[in-house]
Amino acid sequence: MSERVTNWAGNIVFEARSVRRPTSVDEVRDLVAAGGPLRVLGSGHSFNRMADTTGDLVSLAGLPRVAEIAEDRRTVRVDGGIRYGELAPRLHAQGLAVHNLASLPHISVAGAVTTATHGSGVRHGNLATSVAAIELIRGDGELVTLRRGDAGFDGAVVGLGALGVVAALSLDVVPAFEIRQYVYDDLPRAALEQHLPEILGAGYSVSLFTNWAGGDINHAWLKRTEPMPAGPWFGAPPADGPRHPVPGVPAENSTEQFGVPGPWHARLPHFRMEFSPSTGA
Repeated sequence: MSERVTNWAGNIVFEARSVRRPTSVDEVRDLVAAGGPLRVLGSGHSFNRMADTTGDLVSLAGLPRVAEIAEDRRTVRVDGGIRYGELAPRLHAQGLAVHNLASLPHISVAGAVTTATHGSGVRHGNLATSVAAIELIRGDGELVTLRRGDAGFDGAVVGLGALGVVAALSLDVVPAFEIRQYVYDDLPRAALEQHLPEILGAGYSVSLFTNWAGGDINHAWLKRTEPMPAGPWFGAPPADGPRHPVPGVPAENSTEQFGVPGPWHARLPHFRMEFSPSTGA
């Protein structure tokens, strides 16, 4: 392969013989129908070789961006290469949102749902649960559509790329909303063990970060639609300054904290779209 292609962290160099970058769905269909092996490369936000191949890698990043809102405003149809950070502002401008986001807005929608990327919050399903329909390019190049309720639909949505190339998806949407983000330091391990359901259920989204070096949780990130009371939370003091989940990375790369209300897409992720949170190894 003449070009060096890595995952986001740079710790994996893909071994594919070439990278194909089609600019239309018809081009993708032709590539698939021509025979493999091939695999689709999403935004590369993975620490494993699942997307690697000795054949061709196919990037969908060059497909025309699609974000078509249905007439009933209950779903949005998106292309197979769009990232959440590209979709979210378009939805928000129309007064809409998706129900959940991962910590990274950088990831592709198709890659996230086909790998069951989780998002946070015990009340909310993972990102794949918002898929209402999936348009797949099969191994023979044919384009097929499966809708929620069809036989095999769930397995096709979280298919790990095994059933074909995701050309487009339809996602459930909800009215846009505001949310607040709070960070707490050094959540005691004893509190976590005694109150785990209450801690994880205390917000729209709750994330816990540890470096495994001590007994306590280094940071707890709590996202809520309502303000938090002042003072400690389950024994954890409020952060006295902005935080970043990855040690040594400037906090300015994180989304706004201290309970300042803001749009869903600017609070549910931990990381800002314009920065890469990876520190490699």
